[in-house]
Amino acid sequence: MKKLPVAKHLTDGEYKLLLSVYAKHNSSMGLEKRKDYTASDIVKVERNAKEQCLHVHYKNGDWWHYSNDGTWY
Repeated sequence: MKKLPVAKHLTDGEYKLLLSVYAKHNSSMGLEKRKDYTASDIVKVERNAKEQCLHVHYKNGDWWHYSNDGTWY
């Protein structure tokens, strides 16, 4: 599986979670807002074992929790 460079450290399962939640998150936004949240705008992905989620950081400074249940906040 070819992974985004910022997510190469993730397991295959974590990477699939990232892609799945990213797709839902991205489709929930309007077209104008999506411009700031493309996959290439992801600058860092951190695993958070305590919260059982991924912290996904974007170029614009925003970051989101991508949770195992498929939600983001």
